[in-house]
Amino acid sequence: MSWTLFKVNVLNAMITGRFSKDTDSFAEFYANEYDQCIKRGGDMLYGVNVINGNLSGMIDVIKGALKKGQDSDGENFNILQEIYPSAFDAYWLGAEMSPLPNPLLKPLGWQMTPPAPGTIMNIGPNPISLAVSTAAHKVEVEALKVVEDKLKSQVVNIPPIGDVNVYETVQKIINNESIPNDVKNHPAIKLGKSIALKIKQTKQKKPSIGSQFKPSIKFPFPELPKKKDLIEKAKTKLIAEAVKQLEAKLIPPIQEKILQPIIVPIQVAVELSKSIPNPKPTKEDIKQFVLDTINGVIPKIELPNINIPTIPTKEELKNEIKQQIPTKEELEAMAYDMIIDKIPNIPNIFFIPPTLVFTPQTNILIDPFVMVAQLHLLGTSGTMSVLAQYPPPAPPAPAILSWSGYTIIG
Repeated sequence: MSWTLFKVNVLNAMITGRFSKDTDSFAEFYANEYDQCIKRGGDMLYGVNVINGNLSGMIDVIKGALKKGQDSDGENFNILQEIYPSAFDAYWLGAEMSPLPNPLLKPLGWQMTPPAPGTIMNIGPNPISLAVSTAAHKVEVEALKVVEDKLKSQVVNIPPIGDVNVYETVQKIINNESIPNDVKNHPAIKLGKSIALKIKQTKQKKPSIGSQFKPSIKFPFPELPKKKDLIEKAKTKLIAEAVKQLEAKLIPPIQEKILQPIIVPIQVAVELSKSIPNPKPTKEDIKQFVLDTINGVIPKIELPNINIPTIPTKEELKNEIKQQIPTKEELEAMAYDMIIDKIPNIPNIFFIPPTLVFTPQTNILIDPFVMVAQLHLLGTSGTMSVLAQYPPPAPPAPAILSWSGYTIIG
């Protein structure tokens, strides 16, 4: 039930708001839950579980992903794309295997596992590998102890609190003691905490007989559309339509104003003319006469012996209208007031693999995370060194096991 336990623990932390104001602590908690889950599993062939993973590396990647999400300013953001495969690669980079199979997967131990090539039985862990691993871990611990001793003497001034010992403060944070946020979030304290966690992880390492080495399986996430771009496109389209509507309302009265000095004299001349029989053309007829002339169309009426003022060409009329109509900027400002309540409030898009389908909001740090984690585990592989029995009369000797794929119980 390892993945079930992982889901329950993460969900409980989320719904209780345990880390609502401390994303760094959430990243540490989340990576630790993954670490514990992995250690309860085993490779698919021999059932050997991971005992040492690069926990601090995974924490750093998750911290970076959460920070990027916070800085996204409400934009569509796929945190899984930041975590997968980077966080898994960080954890599994050199992840080391236990000297013994997981008893839940292989209750009888090495004797229950498939023998190494050329042998008839796996007897147990290779003592040479264990010794080398122990020595390497000891060197790493000694090197970090120098860093830890240096950290103990570091003091940082944090106004208005004053001088604060970095090491002592970090230990209080690790022990979940109450620390002011100004202190907890100080760059020197955060760096000190990362160092302390790395030291703690290194001290907890156990001798191993092999490691993971193959890069993980990767698949591309579709690019999420940018909300700001979608909103901007919608706003641009709405403004363009509103400008058209404004122009449709503004142009007729402006055109009427421009043509009035031409239409009125013609109308007066027609009324006074004796050469034009009754019923005489109306004002609308004369207006249509002017418009037909402008558009190069033969007018429906004739006006003999009437002195016609100079009528502008179609292009000249357009230019006169353009000079009197509001500028593009003024029209867009007027249009914005018309469409401000029509700009769509586009919701965030959440992406859940491996279906490659955009879905409504879902907690992507539980089920979808487990999906990509399981996908990643299928691509893990490495080698282990064991002591195996070769066909008699050959004595027991070291042998190399190649493993591929990793499974979590439950």
